[in-house]
Amino acid sequence: MRQKSKPLKPVAAAIAGTASQAHQLASIPIALEAVALIDAPKCAAAGDMSVSWWHAAVADGTAPQPVIRRPRFTRWRLADVRAFWQAFGEQPDDAAAEAVKVAATKASEAAQAKRRAQSTKVGA
Repeated sequence: MRQKSKPLKPVAAAIAGTASQAHQLASIPIALEAVALIDAPKCAAAGDMSVSWWHAAVADGTAPQPVIRRPRFTRWRLADVRAFWQAFGEQPDDAAAEAVKVAATKASEAAQAKRRAQSTKVGA
């Protein structure tokens, strides 16, 4: 039986787990942010990605490496994860922009062909 998907949470709430923890997380002093540790599900949830995507990004070297790697206990620095997601969000998505351009061009050409067909029926 398939489970229902959970509603999306804001990034801070996804990292923290609850709204009160999100408030606490948002107000973590800079000095403590460097030592705060989070697990893979929270790292992935911060970017609204799956845990398997997160582990693949870590294996590829695009996401930060964990600072603690033990069986059933792998943790990343909160500051590293925040920096990663901020940089990831600022990257342009050229493939998506190209797909939108192709779809718009195709729709425009279809509309022009339809107008031409209608104008030839009216003129005939």
